[in-house]
Amino acid sequence: LGSRGRLFWRDLHAVAGFWGAAFLLVMLLSGMTWTGFWGKQYAELWNKFPAAMWNNVPQSDQQARSLNTASQQTVPWAMENTPMPMSGEHAEHMKHAGMSQGPAAPSIRLQQVVDLANSRKVEPGYSITFPTTAEGVFTLAVFANDPRNDATLHVDQYSGKVLADVRWEHYNSVARVTESGVMLHEGKMFGVVNQIIVLLICLMILLSAVSGVVIWWKRRPQGSLGVPPLRHDLPKWKTAMVIMLGLAIVFPLVGASLIVVWALDRLVLSRWFGQRESASGSA
Repeated sequence: LGSRGRLFWRDLHAVAGFWGAAFLLVMLLSGMTWTGFWGKQYAELWNKFPAAMWNNVPQSDQQARSLNTASQQTVPWAMENTPMPMSGEHAEHMKHAGMSQGPAAPSIRLQQVVDLANSRKVEPGYSITFPTTAEGVFTLAVFANDPRNDATLHVDQYSGKVLADVRWEHYNSVARVTESGVMLHEGKMFGVVNQIIVLLICLMILLSAVSGVVIWWKRRPQGSLGVPPLRHDLPKWKTAMVIMLGLAIVFPLVGASLIVVWALDRLVLSRWFGQRESASGSA
């Protein structure tokens, strides 16, 4: 019974740990794409659009990311590095002439922008950002739970002309995968089903951790809290080291934590346990 119990906890730890770690890695990677440092570097590679999309409209010095704040996501992540167009027939000339920006004075009404959204079949739940300067634009955007319904439209505040209309079909392959990963990470893509899947991943990680403690408790030296005897028939340890090295490179903080744990083990714990064994041996 004791042997069967150990095998049960070992298999439970291995299965839950393997699948939990695999799915957790997917969750980590999908979350890292929109972090402050790692995500910013990654964004330079993925949220790019053909420059020709803005060839026929004057561009300001601002990017669409200026519409997003720490508490409010207005335009989709894929749009953050795209240029903001400018309103007015002479906007490009005014920009190059270095003329000061005056206050916004829209000629079109809000209802016209709403009608435009309806005619272009923008998913309900969109936001409308008003222009703040004479060269600014109305931005109509929806950051949908299903990124296939994403939409970002920039509208001239005087003529009502659509200066840019970017949808899912304009995203490149990497942008599509990234946007889908963000929604999966947040548990929004498939509603409750998505949230249950994320919950199961968390439970698998917890189960792996708990079963690991149980295995350690069953294999620990009798009457001690030390480390169980090391097995020498571990053919996969080199693969594990490669995986750990890869994670340390991709996630620098993981690498830093591994170095800290290694240093703690080598410089503190090994000496402390060594002194205890020496003291008990001499006694």
